[in-house]
Amino acid sequence: MFIEDVILYCFKSGEVMRYSTLYHLLKGKKTTSVLSYGKLYTLLDYFCLFPKLSKSQFNSSIHSLIQMGHLQQMDSQLVKITNQGKDILKYNVLSQLSIKEFHFYKYDDVFWQRLLFVSQVISYKSYQNANYLPIDNDPIHQLKVKQWLFQHNSDQLVKEFFSEWKQLIKCLTEDEQDILVGQLVGHEVVGYTLSQLALQKNYDKVYAYLLYKSALHKMLIQINESCDHYILMNSLVDMVEKEREQDTVDLTDYLLSKGHTIKQVAHMRRLKESTIMDHFIEISMSKPSDEYMSYIPKEVYQHLEDYLKEYPNYKSWKYSQVVSKIPTLKFYEFKFYQFYLLGKKGDK
Repeated sequence: MFIEDVILYCFKSGEVMRYSTLYHLLKGKKTTSVLSYGKLYTLLDYFCLFPKLSKSQFNSSIHSLIQMGHLQQMDSQLVKITNQGKDILKYNVLSQLSIKEFHFYKYDDVFWQRLLFVSQVISYKSYQNANYLPIDNDPIHQLKVKQWLFQHNSDQLVKEFFSEWKQLIKCLTEDEQDILVGQLVGHEVVGYTLSQLALQKNYDKVYAYLLYKSALHKMLIQINESCDHYILMNSLVDMVEKEREQDTVDLTDYLLSKGHTIKQVAHMRRLKESTIMDHFIEISMSKPSDEYMSYIPKEVYQHLEDYLKEYPNYKSWKYSQVVSKIPTLKFYEFKFYQFYLLGKKGDK
């Protein structure tokens, strides 16, 4: 049942929304239309949250929510939340969690597995016990951990590492602490899987998973914001980030940061300009709203302002319709103006 609660929460804006696009967002389909949808409806935090969610399961949940009167079907693919659904949202636990999947989906789970492994090794090290089965049998991961331990080896390592751990979990709720600490393995400590912890605490499995994600993202934010206070934890994040295979967007980001234009990057990478433009939009998703205006020429901005007066529902705009009125409008300018309006109106 809890997956329906999550899906219902995604319609909290009260606007008419295309539910098929929501499915692609939760699955992690990286297209400009899906990411723009997430940005405009403030759902980017849930991007790629359920990569294994089947379409049949999702559609079944949508149908159930309609049958229960929590969603109203407006068209074949369009729905909006009902007043009854809004009342249900008052008790929805997602409002109490801090999930930031769009920011961390590329490495959060890998970081957690590495942190579990390092915690196990240091726990046994603190008892001078080398006779144990490592929780990660991957020889490459074991080598990485050995290199990390060699790099940070000191008489104070055990004390400093667990001092950072204890300080870090203070930013979590009691339930979040339990769901993370319960997975730890160490000297005379048996860790449990998320499924086992959910069973022990009588949690829905989806709820246990969301607690885990919320706790993990809170920790990563804390580490990023106070890296001087979490030197060892931050070094683990850096290690995982460096190991991560850079995707095509990362490469485009690097070239654009060097001052190359979209056209130049497309030529250098032998890709279509439209593809690089999509990368550019994705890279800019997390920028403050006022920064978008630096990419929009004044005359284009004025044309867009005039268009807004005639068609105020900017979230429903289609590029093909707007560009017919403003022929010089580039696709990324169109998207950035929408994002600018979103921030200006305080909807972000």
